[in-house]
Amino acid sequence: MASLDTNYPYIEGSLSRFTSEGPLTRRTTDHLRKWGRALVFKEAGPTKAWYGVLGLAGLSTWLGYVGLRSLMSTGSLSLAVSSARARAVGPVLIVFIAVILLAEQFWPAVPRPLLSRAHLVDAGYLALFAVVVMPLLTLVESGFATEISRHAHFLMLGRLPLGSQVVGAGLILIGIDAMNWGAHVANHRSLTLWRIHALHHSQEDLSVLTTFRTHPLIHASYLPSLFPALILGASGTVPGVALIIYGCLITLPHANLRWKFGPLGRVVVSPAYHRLHHAAVPLDKRGTVNYAFVLVCWDQMIHRAAFPTNAAPVATGLAGRPVPVEQVGSARATPRVMVAQLAQPFTRHSATDRPA
Repeated sequence: MASLDTNYPYIEGSLSRFTSEGPLTRRTTDHLRKWGRALVFKEAGPTKAWYGVLGLAGLSTWLGYVGLRSLMSTGSLSLAVSSARARAVGPVLIVFIAVILLAEQFWPAVPRPLLSRAHLVDAGYLALFAVVVMPLLTLVESGFATEISRHAHFLMLGRLPLGSQVVGAGLILIGIDAMNWGAHVANHRSLTLWRIHALHHSQEDLSVLTTFRTHPLIHASYLPSLFPALILGASGTVPGVALIIYGCLITLPHANLRWKFGPLGRVVVSPAYHRLHHAAVPLDKRGTVNYAFVLVCWDQMIHRAAFPTNAAPVATGLAGRPVPVEQVGSARATPRVMVAQLAQPFTRHSATDRPA
């Protein structure tokens, strides 16, 4: 399976560098490493991965309950949901998506009909996100922030001498992008998270709408991206317009376009750069590459940046189709396919647990 590579460069042996080499210490280190990898990473096995999915669902439910109580106690539930929806899927982003869809018809990486089945399915996921997932995610994020404030208030720094709130806001945005990148790497390294994230990678006809082809539960893995705002909030607040622009920047890379952004593509993720992340077959021995959301530097730090060339666009999707895809079967069966896609992480033995 292209996305479950095993050679993440800074995992294996990292603990032993900070310990002595005595036999007892070495055995302890080996046991700790095996335990950690069995619990978190690919070696977890189907049963532990299934328990992990159930545990993540339970945690999300609890945080949602905490967030609901918190927002209702302040009378700000409706305002919080409407504000979050405006930032995440507001008119600006919808217009941006429409423009990029039009661009895909004029300059496609791979020609696709505008009303292809893949586009319609991913548009369905966009609607699901806007109508159902976004309000629930608002509750979960509010619950997460509430719990951090209660039990880890020491993380929240006072106002720092940064000179300007613009600097603070910039640091928060960079921190958000770094945390999103780290969570994305974890989605590929953890068998539990990969069960949920595989849906996103199952799309064989990539488009700007594929950004929203995500399982609702996967958003829980990105909760750490709230830390920069929680930690540095006293030193600056990110304007809503900046968050909307950031949302557009993380939506564009999924576009079915050959755009590489020229020299800027060495700094900012382009559609051609991110398409290589969705390759059905690994490009080289490194396995999965190009995890970044907006800034390429995070991939360069771990030697996982692969820059596009003038070669033909790579095929996308998952080898062996471990996740049900809409490209198979009749159009009438598409709703059942979407239900199967959403249900797959909760099955005791999932096809995503086995390399293709």
